[in-house]
Amino acid sequence: MPINNYQKMCYRRFGRTAENIVNDKMKLNLEKAHIDIRPDAYLSYVWMNTILAAVVSFIICISLVVFLKSSFIMSITLISIPILISIFAYFYFMSYPGMKANNRRKKIDMHLPYALHYISAMSSAGITPTEIFKSLSKQKIYGEIREESLWIYRDVGLLGRDIISAIKANIDRTPSEKFKEFLQGVIITVQSGGALKPYFMSKAEQYTRENRIAQKQLLESLGIMAEAYVTAAVAGVLLIII
Repeated sequence: MPINNYQKMCYRRFGRTAENIVNDKMKLNLEKAHIDIRPDAYLSYVWMNTILAAVVSFIICISLVVFLKSSFIMSITLISIPILISIFAYFYFMSYPGMKANNRRKKIDMHLPYALHYISAMSSAGITPTEIFKSLSKQKIYGEIREESLWIYRDVGLLGRDIISAIKANIDRTPSEKFKEFLQGVIITVQSGGALKPYFMSKAEQYTRENRIAQKQLLESLGIMAEAYVTAAVAGVLLIII
C-alpha cells in the first residue's frame, strides 16, 4: 500500500536522517502490525507528528497566557504543557506498531481454534497446503488469521516462493506465538514426510481445549469481580450507614 502525501512530505524532510537511525525492531513491529510502510518513512512520520504536536500546543498555550493574563506560576505551567504533549506524542506513535501487533496477536489467538477446524476439513478433502492458505485468505470470518494466510499465499503467488519458504517468512513476522508454533509444526511435519491431516486435527483439538479453559477462567474472573463489586458497592455502603 503506497504512503500518503503527508507521509511522503515527512520522508522528504527527515528520511535521510531516519535511514541511519532506524533499527530492525521497528521493522519487525511494522511487519507484525501489518503496517505497509518502510521503517525510515514511519520514523520520519513520527518525528513530524511530534514537531507538529509541540508547535500547535505551544501556540495554544502562549495564546492562553496572553489572553488570560495568567500569573507567573500559571504561565510556567502552561508553557510546560507543550513539552509533555510532544513527549506523549512521540512515545505514542513509536509504540503504536507494537500495540497494534499485540492487538492482532489477541485476535489471531481468538480465531485460531476455529480456523484450524476449517484447515482440518480442507486437509481431509486432500487439498494441498498452498490451496488451503489460498482458501483461508478469502474467509473474512476468521479475521486476522485471514490476513496471515493472505501474506503466505502472496509470497507463493506473487513472489514465487515455495510454500515452506513462505511459511518460514510468516513465522518471523506473525505476532502470535500460537500461530507461530502451528506453522513450525507444519514445516516439521512436511519435511519429515508426515501426514498433515492428523497434525491439523490434533492442533485443532488442542487449541479448542485451551480456548475453552481460557474462557472458563475469564468467566470465573468476571464472577469474582462481580462479587467484589456487590460486596464493596452494596454491602459495604449498607455497613457504613449502619
